[in-house]
Amino acid sequence: MRSAAFDAYLRLVHNVGGITDEVDNDDDGGGDTAARMRFTVPDDGTYLLVAQALEEEGSGAFTLALETTAAPTTAQVRPIRLGQTVTGELAETDAISEDDDTYYDSWTVDVREGQRLVVVMESGAFDAFLSFGRTESDGTFGSDGSNDDGDQNGDSTNARLRVKVGETGTWEIRANSVGTATGPYRLTVFEGPTPPATAAQQAIVGGEEMRGRLDEADAVLDDESYHEYWMYQGRAGEQLVIRMASEDFDTSLAIGRMAKTGFEEISSNDDGPDGTDSEIEITLPANATYAIRANTLGAGLVGDYTVIVTRAR
Repeated sequence: MRSAAFDAYLRLVHNVGGITDEVDNDDDGGGDTAARMRFTVPDDGTYLLVAQALEEEGSGAFTLALETTAAPTTAQVRPIRLGQTVTGELAETDAISEDDDTYYDSWTVDVREGQRLVVVMESGAFDAFLSFGRTESDGTFGSDGSNDDGDQNGDSTNARLRVKVGETGTWEIRANSVGTATGPYRLTVFEGPTPPATAAQQAIVGGEEMRGRLDEADAVLDDESYHEYWMYQGRAGEQLVIRMASEDFDTSLAIGRMAKTGFEEISSNDDGPDGTDSEIEITLPANATYAIRANTLGAGLVGDYTVIVTRAR
């Protein structure tokens, strides 16, 4: 369903015994303001396509098209080895995700517990989306990680997924798209580097914005998120505002002390006043060296960030 006058909203309903049952609905599957549904008819009968506007005040002309589609015939699972690059193509004959009606290919890889993998999907035809996991006995796919953007700043149609293998065996990589799309792609999987045992530490002073980057060269926490420390010489009673910002990932910020057993947290924040940035307001309890931990909110995320410490007035 398409309209230049309003945001299209399409519903598929079935009337059974006087009861109207909604089978499916969509408001943006066709891209932009167009609606698109793909469905398999569950039972013989008469179905209603309800064409409407997404907003209450939406009105105007629209077009509606209904056509049969090809049955999935290229949904077989294919193997890929570590260090290998393969080519594939998303097509209307591929398997279809039940979650968002998109096409996907499945690739299997044999790996060991504890291995860190990097999976890269590149396409100039569509926005790539990667998932790593296993298909359960009931047919549902359980994802251990996903990614829809590469390491480039700004928009990217490539995907780069980093994941730690939880169990030795055969795992599944799903090559997918953001939104319903078709076209060729390249898929590469290789073993990533082992992170360092200890996180980097750098000095920071009040009032100076510092720039950093979190990536595979950094240590990881138990949740596989990259992190590093900024060391601040503080005084008892000092009131501080600490802020971390990034355009590449959702940030997580903590302040504490370094002890023999590791980092002892005093305060933390992962949802500051501005979207994905983080902010901590704190009164320091003692004269000491404080560790400010900057890390990503989630495993395998990388990118640039800034951190600044200012004294509250």
